[in-house]
This record gives sequence, structure tokens and C-alpha cells, in this order.
Amino acid sequence: MSLKTVTGLLLTFVGAGYFLIANREVTVTNKSLECAKLPDSFDGKKILVLSDLHKKRYGDNFNNIMGYCECVKPDFIFFLGDLYSRDETDMRPKAAFLARLRELAPTYYIVGNHELYQPECLEALCARLKGLGVTVLRNAKATLSSGADSIDLYGLQLPLHYYVNSDWSYRNLPEPSVDYLNKKLGKPSAERCTFLLAHKPAFFEQYARWGADVTFAGHNHGGIVRLPLIGGLLSPERRFFPKYSKGIYNSKIFGTDRKLVVTAGLGKFRFNNPSEILVCTLKKGSK
Repeated sequence: MSLKTVTGLLLTFVGAGYFLIANREVTVTNKSLECAKLPDSFDGKKILVLSDLHKKRYGDNFNNIMGYCECVKPDFIFFLGDLYSRDETDMRPKAAFLARLRELAPTYYIVGNHELYQPECLEALCARLKGLGVTVLRNAKATLSSGADSIDLYGLQLPLHYYVNSDWSYRNLPEPSVDYLNKKLGKPSAERCTFLLAHKPAFFEQYARWGADVTFAGHNHGGIVRLPLIGGLLSPERRFFPKYSKGIYNSKIFGTDRKLVVTAGLGKFRFNNPSEILVCTLKKGSK
């Protein structure tokens, strides 16, 4: 066997090993999240942000991922959709996982795009989660409370045609208008602090126009492959270099008065892009 062949085989094994390890790697990302309208008693509160679990298990009964989550000691937990992949049918492990999260802190769940492929499974899951004390927000509003203060929390569920066309293409996908968001969610109060949970981050400016002070999203898996100095390479819609792949973004229209928080999520194939547990520590910003 020639040296060239041996070298090629070694590189192949090393590359394969790296892929396996990289796709099991988890990172805890800590971010400071400023919001000018944040009520005083929420200053310093921690939000654990999770999304896009898909088929990943992270040990028996999700014990490995739970270990990370327990160490965070969150005040609130947001799960931003794609709890399972579209070809999964057994929802019991996923419901049990969210129930364990609920033991740590109040937990809020919204629907992603993969849940929409199996409506019967989704309905059964949501009923089960509600019975376990998880707040399911499907075009609905809840209230985050801290002492005498509160934040309005909305959860958006977009129909499947906002993610993919009926022929499985991604051309000319629609964008939700402010009128559409008002119809589905109601019109938010301009005086109160408003958080929005929305699986797809591409519509950030529309969410900001609607009135979300902070939008939390996932869906883009951190860009799947992350390139040094560039960032995420690809979105689930097969778009190169998605505008919002991972991190905290300010609105072009409203500046720092409107923010988008995007987590890289937990599941799916990824390269140079560890699965992410995102922890946002709230901070009272200046007006």
C-alpha cells in the first residue's frame, strides 16, 4: 500500500471521527439580553432557550442534556419548535423531556414546521404537554411574572406554506404581514414589554413591526455549517448565508429597540457548529 493511499485512509478516518464527535458536541452559550422596556424585577432573570431537537437523544431519557440545563438554573424555559422530526410518531419521550424541563422552571413550547406534518401526533402531544404543566402557545398569549411585574409572551404558529411549497420547493415563499400577525396573535400593547416566540427567524422585521420587543427563534440550525469570519452557510430553505443564523440581532428599522435572538438548536447534522443550549440573562437597557 502506497504512502499516498495510507495518508488518504488516515485523513478519511480522522475526518469521519471528527464528524461523529462534532455532531455530539454541546455548548452552553451565555448572552446578555438588553431590553429598554424590561420591568425592573426581571433584571438578571435567566431564560433557557432550546430548539430543534429533532431525533437527537443525548443519553438515556435525555440525561446528558438535562445535566446542562440543571446547571443553568433558569427562571424560564422557551422551547422554540421542531421538538421532533416529521417522520417520528412516538411522542412519549419528547413529552417526558419537556416535563423534566418543567420541573426546573416554567416552560413554554411553540410549534415548528416539522410538527405540522403529523397533525394527529401534534394534537396528542400538545394535550399531553398541557397535562404535564407545560404552556403550549399556538397563536396564543401568556404572561411571564416576577413579583408584581409581568411581560406579555406570545407564541406564533405559522402554517406549513410559510416553510415549503406544496411541490416541496422553496421559491417565493410568503411573508406574514403585520395584519396577519394581528389577526393571529392580537395587537400587542405599546406600553408593555412584549416577547414573541416564533420558530422561523427570517421574518424578524415583520415581527418587529408587529410590536415584539424581543423575538426568540430557531429553525436555521446555526446555518448547518459555520464558516470562520462568515457564519452560517445554509438555511433549511436551501438559501446560502441566511441573514439570521445564530446570535442576537438588532432591527434595521427600530435599531436596538427591537431584538431577535436565534439559537443554533440541538439536532440535525452540523459542522463547526455545536449543538447549542442558549442562556439569555435579561438586562434593563436604556431608553
